[in-house]
Amino acid sequence: MQPPLRPRAALVLAALLVGCGADPAVRTARQGDFPALGRDLDARAGAGKLGADLLRDVSRAVLEHDAERYDGDEGVRRTSGLASCARPLEGTLDRLAKRSDEIGAAAAAVLVDAELEAKDAFTDAHKDDALPRWRAVATRGLYDRSEGALRLARSRDDDRWVRLGAVEAAGDAGCAGDFPLLLDAARHDPEVIVRVAAVRAIDRLAPRLAEGTARADLVDRLRDLHRDGDESLRGAVARAWGSPALFPVGGERELLAVVGNEHGHAAVEAASALMLAGSPEGELALVRFSNEGDSEVRAHAIRLLDATRPAHFDALQGLIKEPDAQKEGPVDDPRARELAAETVLRAPASRLDQTDAGKRLRVAATDALKKLSSRADRLGADAALALADAGDGSMRERLQKELAIASPMRPRVAAALVRLGFGADARALLADADLDVRDAVACQVLGGSRR
Repeated sequence: MQPPLRPRAALVLAALLVGCGADPAVRTARQGDFPALGRDLDARAGAGKLGADLLRDVSRAVLEHDAERYDGDEGVRRTSGLASCARPLEGTLDRLAKRSDEIGAAAAAVLVDAELEAKDAFTDAHKDDALPRWRAVATRGLYDRSEGALRLARSRDDDRWVRLGAVEAAGDAGCAGDFPLLLDAARHDPEVIVRVAAVRAIDRLAPRLAEGTARADLVDRLRDLHRDGDESLRGAVARAWGSPALFPVGGERELLAVVGNEHGHAAVEAASALMLAGSPEGELALVRFSNEGDSEVRAHAIRLLDATRPAHFDALQGLIKEPDAQKEGPVDDPRARELAAETVLRAPASRLDQTDAGKRLRVAATDALKKLSSRADRLGADAALALADAGDGSMRERLQKELAIASPMRPRVAAALVRLGFGADARALLADADLDVRDAVACQVLGGSRR
């Protein structure tokens, strides 16, 4: 049963319903009569009058209706989940952000993260708020040079989101005086998300240091973090070493040591950082990591390959090719093949098609995904979605089968069908009785659902 409608939410909803000229299906969605909405959408589909534009309008109306009723911890989770469709829902998020509770704080955080509001838009009103979530949003806006002491105090708050806000504000402030705050957070904060954010902020501040000794010293300090950190932190350190400020003063040396002596997610990040900084060793290390070792590490490396680079072109070509079962050789790895084919199709077609070899590689990738899409498992669904993302309408029947299965993949599948022009296939989910299902599908439809 839906919770009783709060008076303020009722007023907002009433205002929405007054809008002139709205399609009847949109009005029905805003009223929350989802059985009637389902019947209406079925009738439109049967008459061939259910286009993508109407589905997007209905999706927005579904979310407008549901979001005004979000409450409690689940409501916070659902509000935060609107991040992927924040821009088309800006008006709804604005209304939610006027609430003084945690739902309002979550909506404000989404608006700030999506750059729909200035980072300090909520700072004055909520700087000393009793609710940690509101203090966290307010802390995000403490990036003035004069607020260093307050950033430091907030970096030691009991709430992790407040500490995260302080670290991110320090990165925005760009003050060398925040280095101790950030180094301490990177070393000692109990939450991985805060430690990683601290390293990223350190990377942003590195250009503020004088060239030479100061930057080289920072490279050494980051080495200590890399040695003692988990995979996420070490990956962030690798990216920092690859930055223009640190690469020439020891960052390259550290990255080469990592890719030469380690094998894991952080090593993959190090290889990518080397490559992006212009080092051929990084490009070759990514090829090596994509072909050996742990399957998840291989997957990480494959996703970072670039089909427009000659070494990566050859590697992807080899990964896509299905081995001959009659000959001895490496064990077949369908997952690696799917990821490699997906990586090829993400490369700009205009660049690959400049050569006959590039055209053949794209055809081979498409063929591999079509064959894999016949599988009934998650791998088959991923292959079908990769083809749909590339605009291949032949995947409609395969995606319809996936849509019929109650799984977390349904929102992505529904949005893919809308993009391909088959939105009517996904209509029932927008009227689903399960709030989480219909909201996830509606948000994916509005947000574009790019993986």
